[in-house]
Amino acid sequence: MVLLEESGLSFPELGLTISDYEVAGVIVRRHPVHAGVVRVAITSSSGGEKVFVDAPAWAEEAISELSRNVVQIHSSGDITESNDRTSRKLCKCCNERRRKTRQDGKSHPLYELLSVASLSENGLRIDVEGELFRFSTHFYPLNHGQDGGKMSLGASRSNLTLDLSEFFRAVARIDTIEQTRCSVIECYHSYGDLLLSVSQEGSELYALWSSMAKRAGSGR
Repeated sequence: MVLLEESGLSFPELGLTISDYEVAGVIVRRHPVHAGVVRVAITSSSGGEKVFVDAPAWAEEAISELSRNVVQIHSSGDITESNDRTSRKLCKCCNERRRKTRQDGKSHPLYELLSVASLSENGLRIDVEGELFRFSTHFYPLNHGQDGGKMSLGASRSNLTLDLSEFFRAVARIDTIEQTRCSVIECYHSYGDLLLSVSQEGSELYALWSSMAKRAGSGR
């Protein structure tokens, strides 16, 4: 189900909205791994964000509609797609902090917080807002781990991966979300912009973050 809104395209069951004002380019191609899937890559105007949408190749009506809006056709190999993002430039201290996180992701406060929070039956709510898209979902982790500073949370039908080396500051508060008292942790990158919000029903997540902040303040 897709809804056309003033701000762009909304996919309600996915919790995803894409702002058409910020779309600079769209590339449609066959999926690099799965033969029966078509991949749509949407790039933001700044080039700093990219959204991939995969669709089954048998969705003929949708693919036909896309083909009527083609601007250019490229031969295979003429263009390249990459999942790699360009890391922001950091000062010497922040760069060292990023390096340490990539060496030992478990030492990052957000890893400890999400590891404990993932054990709750309440699950987590994840909210992300970028220049190109807004995304919100309820997530119920079944397992977690980290490799090279990237934390992965696995649920029954989906996975969430967070690059912990990009999170430099977090603010915790108690708020009301959908008429429910919740703990909210807002996470920011090195330039001070909000990367994502993690929330959970109840005050346990807030209490845990507060105790972690006190330990850090005491130097223990």
